[in-house]
Parts: sequence; structure tokens; C-alpha cells
Amino acid sequence: MIRRRKLLTTALAATAAIGLAACSDDENGAASDAGGASDAGGASDGGGDVLAAVTVSEDLGAEPTLEFTSPLEVTAADAEVVVPGDGATIKDGDVLIWRHVYVDASTGETLQSWWKGGPAGGVQVTVDTIGQAAFDVFTTMTVGSRFVMAGWQQGSDGQAYSLLQVGDVDRVVSPLRAKGEPGSPSGDYPEVTLGDDGAPALAGPLEGEGPSKTERELLIEGGGDTTRAGDYLTMQYTGWKASDGSEFDSSWKRGAPFSFVQGGGSVITGWEENLLDLKVGSQVMLVIPPAEAYGEDPKAHELGGETLIFVVDVLDAAHTQS
Repeated sequence: MIRRRKLLTTALAATAAIGLAACSDDENGAASDAGGASDAGGASDGGGDVLAAVTVSEDLGAEPTLEFTSPLEVTAADAEVVVPGDGATIKDGDVLIWRHVYVDASTGETLQSWWKGGPAGGVQVTVDTIGQAAFDVFTTMTVGSRFVMAGWQQGSDGQAYSLLQVGDVDRVVSPLRAKGEPGSPSGDYPEVTLGDDGAPALAGPLEGEGPSKTERELLIEGGGDTTRAGDYLTMQYTGWKASDGSEFDSSWKRGAPFSFVQGGGSVITGWEENLLDLKVGSQVMLVIPPAEAYGEDPKAHELGGETLIFVVDVLDAAHTQS
């Protein structure tokens, strides 16, 4: 159910800033707000040579600069390594975190830059998420590399906008499950057990009335960095209806962690406001009333009127530049 990313593969908060709506062939994830920024990008077919006309700076200690003659027409997706890194080779299935800049290929205008306060980004490297052209480049690339990609994004006006993305790959997210010391949950909510892979299971439905505001229970306390406003957050999660304990969504079953920019308006309120000040590696239960989830009306959303229970593993928190 989470949006698939095509070529320009990030949380793409730039879409909100420039009024672009993503091309997508999946429904939004359960925690997603359908009105939020998208992390889907343009077409994923390879064969383009548009990047031959683009020069990218190679100083990894500075914001990337791009030189090209605009308007630059992007007729096919393209990707290449600008500066090789000195880290491990990226593998199929790796979840990457990077710093990046977006440039409008038609005008040369910088739309968003981590170096100017924009969010970080990342992606899980699979053919399905980034397309074959980018996959072939990424799986020969190493951590620490600078890459450039060309693609396009469909605007809310139906027009396709050509974009260039330059990213510096910072790290591979690991482990892909919560890791730390046991928390001290209140015992007011259903028990959670973990499978061998770390995937959670809920003992049953919530007994009695749910909370009027989101409640957060710390199940595992991690030992990593602390999440803060504006972070690009990566996590695993499963969601259940509190009324009957039935599961309605799980990143674990998709085999793909979920990422979003905190404060970007792309997830429900119960997530937006209750995943701050947590150490990476932590696992929390969020018990979210309808008002902070999908509202009271089941006609407006299939989860309308439902109190929801999520168990969330915080895997990574990529900060904006200080």
C-alpha cells in the first residue's frame, strides 16, 4: 500500500514545495495522509543520455552544483555516479540515506537542497522501487558516492516537469528492526510479541474505551540518535484496528521499510506528533483515536471511526543541516 518510488527516489518533500503530485501505481500506506507530499517519481525506463549534457561538481565537502544549458529536455531516465565513495558496495534491498539537491531541468532553478535546510532522503534499492536503469547504477555504487539522476514528475496541473537530482549517499540503514533495552509499558494495552525477524504481533483487541489523544508506550529503548523535527525518518511498522485486533497494514509484510519527512504533512496526526524525541533503535506502540487518525466517518475513509494501534520500530533519523 505504500507509494512506489520510481526514478527520483526520495521522500520528495520538494513535491509539496513546488506543487507537484506524484505519479503512483500504489495506494498510500496506512499511516499516510493522501493529501501529503509524495515519494514517487518519474518513469523508470533507462536508455537516456541526457546526463552527458550535465556537469556536476565533485567536492564532497560542499553543496553540489550543476552546470547545463536550460531548458534541458529529459526524454528518458538516466543515472550515473559522479564521484565513487570509499564505503561498501550497495546491494539489492539495501535501504539508503542520502543528502540531496533537486534542480528544475527546464529552468536551472534549485527547488530543494539539504545544504539549504531541506530534508534528507533515501530509498530501498530494488528494481520495483527505483526502476531498472537506476538499479543497475546503484548496485555498482559504493556508500559515500555522489550520484546524479534525471527524471520527471507530474504536476497537479497534469504537466510533466523534468528534474535533476544529485545525492551524496551517507549510509545504509542497519539493522532493519528495533534494537535496545526493554521498555516499561503500562499494561493498559494489548501485549506485543516479536517474531524471529522482529515483526510484531498483537495479542488481541483493545479492551474498554480508547484514549481521546494518542498514547505512546515505549516497548524497546534504542541507543541511537534522537529523532527531531524535520527528520527524514525510516521505520518498520504494523497497524491494527483496536476494535477487533485485525491487522490492516504492515511494512514487514511488504518487505520495505517506510520513510517520511517529519512535519511534512504526509502522515496522520498521531504519527506526526508522536515520533519525536525517540532514540533510533526504539520500538513504540501508538494508540491513536479517530480524530488523530482518519476521522470519525467510515464513509470518508475505510478506517474512519477506528482507534488504531501501531507498533513502530524507529530505524533511522536523518537530520536537516544544523
